Amino acid sequence: MKSYFSLIFLILLSFSYGCVKNTQPDVKLEIKNIQPVSSKGLYNIVGNTNLPESSQISIMAVRYLYPNTTSGDESLQYPEGRKQSILARQNVRVKQGKWEAQLNLLQIGSDGSFQEIWQTNQGHTQLLADSGVIFIAAFDPSSQVEVAKKSTSATNTKQVIAQKLAGPLLRFTNEGEKYVQASQTLLISLPEGKTRPPRLRAEDVNGGWGNRYQVPTQRLAVRANAIPVIKFSQTNARLSAAEFLR
Repeated sequence: MKSYFSLIFLILLSFSYGCVKNTQPDVKLEIKNIQPVSSKGLYNIVGNTNLPESSQISIMAVRYLYPNTTSGDESLQYPEGRKQSILARQNVRVKQGKWEAQLNLLQIGSDGSFQEIWQTNQGHTQLLADSGVIFIAAFDPSSQVEVAKKSTSATNTKQVIAQKLAGPLLRFTNEGEKYVQASQTLLISLPEGKTRPPRLRAEDVNGGWGNRYQVPTQRLAVRANAIPVIKFSQTNARLSAAEFLR
């Protein structure tokens, strides 16, 4: 009986050791700090992670827009109740457990006014903007290139990375693919003020054709064929036998 219990104990111990050995640590992806770099909408975002070296992380700034129910325009009544506008996006690489990105949230309108990208669309001018901008750091195993290059099989590497993803930051796409996401919201008011309007380019006018009357006509260099100079005197004397074609 004693040997029987000893055997059961050894089996449970080995099973427990195997479970502990196969347990994967939770994925860590954190936005540590968001700081404005200038008053013109440039922000610096830094964070840390325990993802593999050179892993690609997508950093985005998103502002949610809501339909203005008082406008009476039924075309603004989105089924989902809100619409998101990606103000800026940048892909960065993990270096020694850290990453850093810079996002410019503003654009300059044709009149020189500072605008977010959704404000340049006339169809969105009646939307109500949320008071906060959501900064998102997302890791998608299917988009990893540098990490996959270090393996003999890129497909197997992506599958291994996806299998190791675990923890409260884990998300799933509509197709069931795994990804990791962290976010932080910062109260950022809508842009104000103006600057010097940008210089219009030819592709910005007349549907990309520009002002045709300003296109300089190309002069074709026509080179007249010079009449060869006759270096011998003309005569009406009869041809000799040597001058005939043979």
